[in-house]
Amino acid sequence: MWPPPWSRRKHILIWAAAVGAALLGGAGWLMGPLWALAGILVGSVAALAALLIMLERGKPDPAILLRSGRPQEAYRHLQYELTFARRLVSRRPVFRAVLAEKLAAMTLVLQALDNEPKALETVTEAAAIYADLSVKDPVRYSRALADARLQQAAMLANMGRHGEALAAVEPAVRIYRRLAVRDRSAHLPSLAAGLTRQADELGHLDRITEARTAAAEADMISTDMLPSTRS
Repeated sequence: MWPPPWSRRKHILIWAAAVGAALLGGAGWLMGPLWALAGILVGSVAALAALLIMLERGKPDPAILLRSGRPQEAYRHLQYELTFARRLVSRRPVFRAVLAEKLAAMTLVLQALDNEPKALETVTEAAAIYADLSVKDPVRYSRALADARLQQAAMLANMGRHGEALAAVEPAVRIYRRLAVRDRSAHLPSLAAGLTRQADELGHLDRITEARTAAAEADMISTDMLPSTRS
C-alpha cells in the first residue's frame, strides 16, 4: 500500500497560511499606513505561499508514475525526496515519519524494478523507524509497522530466508490481531494475509502442526469476509 501523501497535508498548511496572510493584508490597507506596511509584508507571504503550491503541484507524483508503468521516473523523483528527507531528519528528528513514508514508497518502486535486495534494505529501514515511532504513538504507527514487516517477510521468503521471514511476520500478525479487535473490516484482510505468510514460513521450517493452525485461521477469516450467500 502506498504511504499517505505527506504533500497533501503540506498543501493544506500552505493554503491556510496564504488565506490568513491575504485577509490580514486586506485589513491592513483599510486601517492606516502602519497597517498598510503590515499588509505589504503579509501579502508577500501569501504570494510566496501560492508560489510554493504551484511548484509542489508541478512535481510528478511517484505513486502515479509507478501505477502508470514508469518506475524509473518514480525512482529518480523518490531519490531526490529521500535525500531531502534524510537531511531534514538529521536536523529535526521529528520528521522521521516523513522519511519512513518515503522509504516505504521507494520499496514498491525498487520491487517494480526487480531490485529485491535493495528493496529489502529499504523496507527494513522503514520498519525500524516505524517500530521506534509506534512505541511512542502506537495508534498512529502500528499499522504502518505491520505493513512494513509483512513486506519484509515476503521478500525474505523469496530469498529463501524462511527463519528471518517468520521472525518478521510474527510481530505483524500480533499487530493486525490487536487492530482487528477495534476494526474488523479494516484489518481482517491484513490479518489473513499475515497468517497465510506465517503458515507458509512455518511449513518451510517443518513446523507442520503450527503451520496448519495458522492456515486454518487464515482460511476461516477469509471465509468470514466473503459476502453471505444466504437469502
